[in-house]
Amino acid sequence: MNPIDTRRFTDAMRLAATPVCVVTTDGPGGRFGVTVSSMCTASAEPPQVLVCVHLGGPSPAAIRTNGHFVVNILDRRHRHVADSFAGRIERWRNDRFACDTWTTLETGSPALCDGLITIDCALTNEVIVSTHAVFVGTVVDLQSREGSPLLYCDRAYRRLENEAQERMENF
Repeated sequence: MNPIDTRRFTDAMRLAATPVCVVTTDGPGGRFGVTVSSMCTASAEPPQVLVCVHLGGPSPAAIRTNGHFVVNILDRRHRHVADSFAGRIERWRNDRFACDTWTTLETGSPALCDGLITIDCALTNEVIVSTHAVFVGTVVDLQSREGSPLLYCDRAYRRLENEAQERMENF
């Protein structure tokens, strides 16, 4: 079977809401980060996540060399962080980490201080799928707090509206 037309696929997939994340790493391979919208839980036992990182930038090689990464799931207040690591804000292009405040967890990779969820991972596996590296990481540390995620859907940032009302309607 042949795959469907790329345009048809991307037009449909734009409707899938995904959390906006910045994947960061630091170590001998360098300190890098990149905005991604492809992240999910891979396993609960052991705790693992996977992220898809475009092969076009320096982040995949750095993650591979460093052997670890942090998935910073952004709060709806962190649009500037997403835009910075996507290269959209000129004043932070030379130092994208200057856009906010960072700390480190177990592996030493940068973790957003007030991120919604920061997931610190040891690199477990990598698979190259066309234009992306799919990194699987075993979770070695994490932090989370209450808040609302920044979402990406229909080619724009989105946020949950009327969360309390939606929760009540689901009962």
